[in-house]
Amino acid sequence: MTPRSMKTLLCAATAAAALATASSAGAQSAADFYKGKTVNLIVGFGAGGGYDVITRIVAKHMPDKIPGKPNMIVQNMVGAGGVKAANHVYAIAPKDGTNIAAVNQFAAMYKLLGGDGAQYDPAKFQWIGSISSSNNVAFAWVATSGVKTIADAKTKEVLMGGSGVISDANIYANMLNAIAGTKLKIINGYSGTNETYLAVERGELHGRGGGSYASLMSQKSEWVKSGKVAILAQVGTEKEPDLPNVPLLTDLATTEETKQIAALVSMPVAVGYNHWVAPGVPSDRVAALRAAYEATAKDAAFIADMQKAQFEVRLRTGAQLDKLVQDAAKIPQPVFDKTKAILGW
Repeated sequence: MTPRSMKTLLCAATAAAALATASSAGAQSAADFYKGKTVNLIVGFGAGGGYDVITRIVAKHMPDKIPGKPNMIVQNMVGAGGVKAANHVYAIAPKDGTNIAAVNQFAAMYKLLGGDGAQYDPAKFQWIGSISSSNNVAFAWVATSGVKTIADAKTKEVLMGGSGVISDANIYANMLNAIAGTKLKIINGYSGTNETYLAVERGELHGRGGGSYASLMSQKSEWVKSGKVAILAQVGTEKEPDLPNVPLLTDLATTEETKQIAALVSMPVAVGYNHWVAPGVPSDRVAALRAAYEATAKDAAFIADMQKAQFEVRLRTGAQLDKLVQDAAKIPQPVFDKTKAILGW
């Protein structure tokens, strides 16, 4: 071997060793960082709702799959339908990988539509993933409302519980009024799903204008099965298998403009029960969290706990959520403007 070839070989070997060392150090740094740490999952709603239940199941199973095996706890931060929690994780909490947002699926769209109070840029979210998704549904308690169909809701005022500006309950009730001509009256001040359900049982409210079908079936399947509530409409890109005869919001749109608006506000349903960290969190920790999240979604014990809570695992990766937000940003501005006007943002 010539001196020149020997030098080339040594250089190549040195470079390969350096690359391997760097890779090992990167992987080790995430394990070193998370060892002994506590990761906070910040839920933007009160206890007992879908976001809370699912995130608590994630918190039970995900820690063992994160390098360093940190503790993981759930904190409920109620306010403005999830805006308060999103702002906290994005702008206030340490950006070191110890704070994960579990907030409204509409949070990204809210900012894209110019929503007041949103101190975050969804284009900079570092998505960990979405563990489940389910169509939103509007429902009414038949005995107190006298409403059984979407047609009935066009002739009678229906009192619907609201949780804040980017709560699904507020968004889709407003959309049904604008697109389908219903008379859903939003009563704000409810911290989330569980409090709203209690108010419905008391007769204080007639129902809820939005909220996932999975959450409803998880907590109040007897309402649906017994016919105490009527599901008036659903929001999503396709119908839930259990609800073949319940119209989609897109089915209720009658003009080209309202069809575009209905399609726009249906897109966040695909985002589903999502989790993300703020910009600034080191990339190796984001990668570790994404890998742990995907492994959790495939874990048999996790899937069993989700099924026990009446939720179906429908994983979307962080990369897939990135694409959804980027696609939403390309929608024509006039559609955004009209949607904002309907929602009052």
